[in-house]
Amino acid sequence: MTDLPDKTADDPWLTLAEIADELRLSPVTIRSWIAKGRLRAMRAGQRKWLVRRSDLDAMLAADPDNRPPATSEPEADAYPDHVLDRLAATAAADEQADREQALGMAAYDWDIALEQSRMAPPDARFTSRIRHIAQAANQQAAAIRDAMDLPDSVWTPVRGSDGMTLSYELRPGGNRPGPADAWDRVDRVVARLGAALEGTSAASVADVFADLARALNDVADAIEKRAPRPGDVAADAMQEIDETER
Repeated sequence: MTDLPDKTADDPWLTLAEIADELRLSPVTIRSWIAKGRLRAMRAGQRKWLVRRSDLDAMLAADPDNRPPATSEPEADAYPDHVLDRLAATAAADEQADREQALGMAAYDWDIALEQSRMAPPDARFTSRIRHIAQAANQQAAAIRDAMDLPDSVWTPVRGSDGMTLSYELRPGGNRPGPADAWDRVDRVVARLGAALEGTSAASVADVFADLARALNDVADAIEKRAPRPGDVAADAMQEIDETER
């Protein structure tokens, strides 16, 4: 999603639906203003445009013809069918491009999260790396589900995924901190993910990515819950000294 400046009370960001409702116009009309360059807007993620209140006011002031009509009837019918069809096709193409971009970014974040964990030494950032992978898995799940909603979308099997492991430090049988049963669950989900990636069901892949995110977050929660609090180590050491002196 595009980084946006903080919303202010005197110059808020408006969605196209909010503008259409305020001006008593069709959202198609608002989109056409943006497409023609008459209204400045910023893309904010998938299928979403945002417009500054100041930019809308400036456009209305510069072109009085764009002011709200006297009636509350939408003006979509004022456009010929071929214009509406072209706007709809443009919107559909933009939507597909947005979803494909989100899918690519989710895959990129997934690869980065795994790379950071690939040969990392055991350290205090272990749980952070786990949560990063979990977050990337959730992004994969959301992006895949969103992309597969588009017409003619087909999942392409990822060959060689069966039997996959996440990274060296997270490999089965490795020296992994945390409850063994929680890690067993992670291993089972990873095995399912490898099989799903080899298959043809995007929905199954998305579901397993979401399951993996939950399993990894559960491991991180368990590790952090068992971690000693500041001062506990010193307290334990003092207790050992007292017991030795007795």
